[in-house]
Amino acid sequence: MTELAESPDLAAAEQHRPGLRPDSLTARWAADWRLIMLAPSALLLQVAHPVIGSGVADHSVFKADPLGRFDRSYWPTLALAFYGDDTAAYGRDIKAMHKPIGGIDSAGRRYHAWEPEAYFFVLATAHFASEIAATRFGRGLTDEQRAELYAGWRQTALLAGLPERAAPVDLPSFEEWFDRVLRDRLEHHQSVDDVLATMSRPPVPGPVPAWLWRLVMWRMVGPLAVWVNVGVLPPVVRDRLDLVWTARDERWLSRYATVIRGVDRVLPPPLRTITRTVAIRRKDKIMATMRRGAAAA
Repeated sequence: MTELAESPDLAAAEQHRPGLRPDSLTARWAADWRLIMLAPSALLLQVAHPVIGSGVADHSVFKADPLGRFDRSYWPTLALAFYGDDTAAYGRDIKAMHKPIGGIDSAGRRYHAWEPEAYFFVLATAHFASEIAATRFGRGLTDEQRAELYAGWRQTALLAGLPERAAPVDLPSFEEWFDRVLRDRLEHHQSVDDVLATMSRPPVPGPVPAWLWRLVMWRMVGPLAVWVNVGVLPPVVRDRLDLVWTARDERWLSRYATVIRGVDRVLPPPLRTITRTVAIRRKDKIMATMRRGAAAA
């Protein structure tokens, strides 16, 4: 089954589904600058899913324009946490935009972006990354806060058109579902290698001198981003993707996390909540782009 279909009554109810409160834990962590740092780990998990990896390989310009693709994907996806009463309509446009994304993968299997497991997995990885940001690079979360964080990400998935039956109802059932997907569904897809290579050496954008880009991005920022995001992946995924991580790496990542917590204490609020800042500032443009995409799908 590939389509996210519901009965007319449920579809009508979704039109009135409330968005997240601005002060909700999920909205606060969706806004946090550390989530941008960990976005590649979510992307690596996503492209290891055979449906998402095939969609990226067949329908995305990620390899040719990774920074542009990030700009057109990250803020609009996380905007589901910030658009309040407008989120339900916005989420329907996001769902409609994905209608054309499907095909036959390299193993001869049919895939479609509306396949419920894959569709939810995108926001499941956002939950994963935000929990890592809070627990490894922040002050941590209580058990109640962890449950609240998941409930908010589940809500964003429902706002984006996922049927209730496809979303685990609480954190324990989600963790069981997420572990099963990591263990049984993820593959070392070609898109994983493409993402790792592009993270390490992103193409030089036109306006930037090539020597400067290669010095900063290829020798410093890119390798650091790969190292951090490989380090936060679950061990079962690192093994599946043939990624090496040592005890020494783990010790250095703990030290790096201490530095990140220190940086967070001195950042001004607009930077600390950069995702909300950008998503709200671009709201009209983002929503209009999604409406056009939905109409064209």
